[in-house]
Amino acid sequence: MKKLLSMLIVTVLLAGLLSVSLAEEGSSIRVGLGSEPISMDPHIGNDSNTSTALLLAFEGLLNAKNGKIEPGMAESYEVSADGLTYTFHLRDAKWSDGVPVTAKDFSDTWARMLTRKDAMDLAYLIFPIKNAEAINKGEMDVSELGVKVVDDKTLEVTLSSPFPFMVTLFTSSPMYPIRMDLVEQHGNAYGNDAGTFASNGPYLMQEWAHNDKMVFVKNADYWDANSITFDTVEIITITDPNTMKNMFDNGDLLWMDIPSPDMMPSYEGTPGFSHYNAGGVQFIALSHKGTSEETAKFTSNRNFIMALSSSIDREGLVKAMYPQNAPFTGVINPVISDELGGKWGDSHDVTDKYHKVKADPEAAKEYLAKAMQELGYASAEDLPVFDFFTTAGDLQRTLAEYFQNIWSQTLGVKVSVRQLEFTQYWENLYNQPYDIVRTGWGPDYDDPFTYLDMWNSNGGWNKTGWVDEEYNQLMLDANKEQDFAKRNEMFVKAEEILLTRAPIIPLYVSRGAYVISPQVEDLYVNTFGARFDFRYAKVTK
Repeated sequence: MKKLLSMLIVTVLLAGLLSVSLAEEGSSIRVGLGSEPISMDPHIGNDSNTSTALLLAFEGLLNAKNGKIEPGMAESYEVSADGLTYTFHLRDAKWSDGVPVTAKDFSDTWARMLTRKDAMDLAYLIFPIKNAEAINKGEMDVSELGVKVVDDKTLEVTLSSPFPFMVTLFTSSPMYPIRMDLVEQHGNAYGNDAGTFASNGPYLMQEWAHNDKMVFVKNADYWDANSITFDTVEIITITDPNTMKNMFDNGDLLWMDIPSPDMMPSYEGTPGFSHYNAGGVQFIALSHKGTSEETAKFTSNRNFIMALSSSIDREGLVKAMYPQNAPFTGVINPVISDELGGKWGDSHDVTDKYHKVKADPEAAKEYLAKAMQELGYASAEDLPVFDFFTTAGDLQRTLAEYFQNIWSQTLGVKVSVRQLEFTQYWENLYNQPYDIVRTGWGPDYDDPFTYLDMWNSNGGWNKTGWVDEEYNQLMLDANKEQDFAKRNEMFVKAEEILLTRAPIIPLYVSRGAYVISPQVEDLYVNTFGARFDFRYAKVTK
């Protein structure tokens, strides 16, 4: 998610407000999110809010702590010389109901991930495992998956290629184990409420009052319980930025992910203020299927897409609404590692190459004229009204209205804005129909591939209807390439294809800012995976 987040699966569009307060003489922390996590089923939610909650209740084979990979459910592991086989040795651990955690839990979990039928499908994230993609397509039986249960405490995972990012992927929420007996018992309700799932992580869910709060209590049986400071973690939904700010200013909250750009000036330069790289990329996506045959002709037309893109002043937009962010006209966030010891942005820059940072109204009109000529329209007045949907909230409404106004004023293109609550937003994105959506992606792991594989039409995220077989093949070939320099060249080509053929319009990269009390230590902010990690946080007097 990752991390749809994430992107998620983590994005400014999707990111919640987060803050921490001290309660009950240091035994509890309170965390505020701007929207409720989607589910406690790791195969459904991959956005930053959901990943934050999942990180409390679950643990994968490996654990990411402050950007470093450490042991998790596996106390040790080996990798074969060819990089294809990982052998994990599990520690003695229990689920929240006392049942032992076994290697079979992981094997069964990933098999379920590949064979379940649901619109919100994250199966593509584990396609690096041998035969996983073919199984997901129904071309092979699940028994052919490259996962072998040697015994209860030994798991052998064979990859299709030696993917360099696998270590971080093993820490991500989609690879957390779940209990298949509980999945069978609760069906589609699995993970929707406390009591419908079991935990193997540092906390157990005690209560989930939807759209109000989640309450987690410390898991005394967790193998690293001595590192977990707080007895209780309470996640509350706080949708109003001013409420969040007031609580922090009054000392009710000791840490705050600054919820609104216009609040930043009051904290910049103060002790405890800091920016962080969120890793997210924000963009507009258009559906090839559309809400009607007429709108689909436009949303799948390259010149129409470029007309919309050329109307946008990314620099002005960011300055006015998201001053902590940076305008961006690419796909791969520059802060991600390039696997050659540097960052992607050190040697790759597509600024103004395919899309422009500043608006070019004349070019936008020329693009629209070409689109109308190709589609047989004489005037912009004859164009249909396009459906544009986004998440709820005043800030999202303002941003949606920016696009609505700029496209109307520059091109005469009309859109109808539709705001949806967080869960409904994702259901609409995955199930369609829609014409235009503003969305984004946060890295699941520290590799450029996390921004690229989502557009493979064989994967679960790409719900635009766009299919490009050359792109799909390039994704397969890139991760068979052992020369990382050549692999990066393939990624450059992939980014070019996305920016010249795919129905996406890049907008900006996400950067966050927070303010923290000097009393709070060891609250980590991650570039990939779950955005916020407060498992090890503590308050000093």
